[in-house]
Amino acid sequence: MMSKKYAIGVDLGGSNLRVALVSEEGEIARKVKKASSEEVLNSLFESIEEVLQGDIAGIGLGVAGLIDRENGRVLSSPNYRAVEGLNIAADIERKFNLPVYLENDANCAALGERVRGAGKDFENFVLLTLGTGIGGSIIYKGELLDAAAEIGHMSINAEAEKCPCGNIGCLENYASARAMIAKAVVMLEKGTETML
Repeated sequence: MMSKKYAIGVDLGGSNLRVALVSEEGEIARKVKKASSEEVLNSLFESIEEVLQGDIAGIGLGVAGLIDRENGRVLSSPNYRAVEGLNIAADIERKFNLPVYLENDANCAALGERVRGAGKDFENFVLLTLGTGIGGSIIYKGELLDAAAEIGHMSINAEAEKCPCGNIGCLENYASARAMIAKAVVMLEKGTETML
């Protein structure tokens, strides 16, 4: 009898690090969630070791930001600056002697939905991720469209404050979890009555 194959999926975001051991059938066998850390590699190594078991085909690493797939680097991550410039894929490959695939986190989510989720019956769709930031991805003719779908960094107010990405008035400054928490804090500081 052949042993079951697994992959390790990593979601490295501005607020949380999530790591899961996933079977070929898409079942999660083990998972870890912790707050994102400035000690990116140590935190990644520890979390991967916590789920590591069985016959692992490889590690998929989704990171919020602009990705250099060819060189395994995060070029820009406005919500998680600690990952910028790290040769993250090569470091994980060396540590675990497994192939590592680095991709934008929203693209990973869209691919997951295309293969096992809500998008499996659709050849074309747009996926939005709403969290610390706002991401986007496009599946076209059943494939990931290699385009910058950074929906959260579309300017919706040319006279607003600057976004951490450097653009002015990004959607992310209004509708992301980070933005909503910041607005709630300001309202609380002004004495707004609340149930919080």
